Amino acid sequence: MMISAFQVVTGTKLKTFLGFGLCAAVLASCGGGTGGVAEKIIAGGQEPIEISPQTFAPPVPCPPMELKSNTYLIMKYQRGKDEQPEHLLYQATVEDWANSCTQDVAGQRRIKMGFSGNVTPGPAWKGGEVVLPLRVAVLPAGEDAKPLASEILKVPVTLGAGSPSEKWTLIDSKFTVPQSTSAKVVFGFDPGRRR
Repeated sequence: MMISAFQVVTGTKLKTFLGFGLCAAVLASCGGGTGGVAEKIIAGGQEPIEISPQTFAPPVPCPPMELKSNTYLIMKYQRGKDEQPEHLLYQATVEDWANSCTQDVAGQRRIKMGFSGNVTPGPAWKGGEVVLPLRVAVLPAGEDAKPLASEILKVPVTLGAGSPSEKWTLIDSKFTVPQSTSAKVVFGFDPGRRR
């Protein structure tokens, strides 16, 4: 007695076989064009993610940062009243700093620097804006080397009379260093000449 193929594939086997076939046919017909249902299901419904080659580039080495000796604090007094505590206008400190570097289109290292600290009003402060003078210099390696760059960055801070200390922050990315040059960043408050 001969058994037909239909008789062999019966019950759940037939349902499973037909289910797979139906799914394959639906997915094939939906995925014919771009953006089909099958593609969206496989991609999770999102567009492809573009990744920049810079993501896998090695980090660009940054020059070390150094706070110049005795420049972490600046105290401003009323004119002609230096060192008299009751005539203190404000005092400010540099407390934190960090840097990161990237390579710019000219092949130089661009240094992004961040600084922060506090400004505290003194007894003689009437309120208003304080402009802190923060000098940043990029020095090449070696003794008595001429700076590659040196600039006073102005940090404006609004400070009320009798208010508690205010946090200040500064982020700057204008300084560059040639890729092959060994250098360091030296910084600190620059009070200028006393009158």
